[in-house]
Amino acid sequence: MKKIITKDATFEFEIKKSKFISLSFLLKHKKNFEFLLNTVKNEHKNATHIVYAVCFSLEDCKFSDANEPKGSAGRQIFQILQRKKLINSLIMVIRYLNGSKLGLGLLQNSYKKAAQEVIKLSKIADFTSFYSYKINTKIKNFNFILQLIKKNDCKIIKKHFSETVEIEFECQTKLDKTFGFDFFEIKK
Repeated sequence: MKKIITKDATFEFEIKKSKFISLSFLLKHKKNFEFLLNTVKNEHKNATHIVYAVCFSLEDCKFSDANEPKGSAGRQIFQILQRKKLINSLIMVIRYLNGSKLGLGLLQNSYKKAAQEVIKLSKIADFTSFYSYKINTKIKNFNFILQLIKKNDCKIIKKHFSETVEIEFECQTKLDKTFGFDFFEIKK
């Protein structure tokens, strides 16, 4: 079963005067990835390397070694995301090099450790997909619609009142016409 990070975390350790800071993030939208990456790069301008692996789905992942030897850093983090079946997840590891080089084996193990430990500190949950719907109806039907939404174990996301009421809601199951009102599914 696919998993997601539900609580971001940070983990730090030092080895041979190299400082590693690992960060985990839940990505609610793909566009958050670039924003977080740029934010971390701005906060850690003096870092030697900022390595990452990101998975939007099990099939849509990418990673960067950030000028570390090829396959020594980002791939290590990526493999852990894949093994844990984490989606909508970003792991970044910031490295400050203040001493001697670590050598390939120790470098790979350090990035692995950074990813494993930050994931241990993150809260992880099973991923549940939702179907999103929208109803536009007369205000007099509002209470009845709320009852239908609750009866179907759905969650209201947004309500907008004007001459009519527009309700956006999510359900874990796909609704059909037996719901009782016309609605349309919002494709994400």
